[in-house]
Amino acid sequence: MTCEKFESIIGYHCSPVLMGMKPANLVSFSKVKMPELPEIISDYKESLEREGICMEIICGCRKHYLLLVYRPDMLQEYLKQEEARNLLLQDGYNIDGSLDEMIVRLKERFFHKTEFPHEIGLFLGYPIEDVKGFRKFGGSGCKMCGYWKVYDDVEQARRIFDSYDKCREFTAAQIRAGYSILQVVGMKHLCTSQMCV
Repeated sequence: MTCEKFESIIGYHCSPVLMGMKPANLVSFSKVKMPELPEIISDYKESLEREGICMEIICGCRKHYLLLVYRPDMLQEYLKQEEARNLLLQDGYNIDGSLDEMIVRLKERFFHKTEFPHEIGLFLGYPIEDVKGFRKFGGSGCKMCGYWKVYDDVEQARRIFDSYDKCREFTAAQIRAGYSILQVVGMKHLCTSQMCV
């Protein structure tokens, strides 16, 4: 799998992060189809970090890599919310530690748990009430399902989902037109002003 395919996948699955609308996204890559993912990430690391975007493999199981693509400033701000801190505390996070320390803890949780760590919704910037609903009901009984399972404000979620869809369309169109991920990130203002408000 080439860097071009990598950019296409990241552009599709992480467009709200690339455009600064969301703190993080999680993407799964097949180890068979993309065994060179760590090297590809290393190639992009410096240039994306200059744009305020980081990538971190948080889980490398037998068949897949799980890649967290995130904006550290946005994610740190989101995780500072009191309710988010309380939920993270329940899962053994040092809530006064750095974001890097929290990501290390998240990696540990993936490594040691047999099920998906429910707090991942916090790292992905989902509404806290929906994260709480998912934790309480185990994913069943939600009011709506889209980019996440909605337990609280359906109308707000619909608006967000719609803006994410438009953002994804914008990003995918730019990549199809031959622009690189870095060039697309540089078009953030176009997406947010024309497509995603």
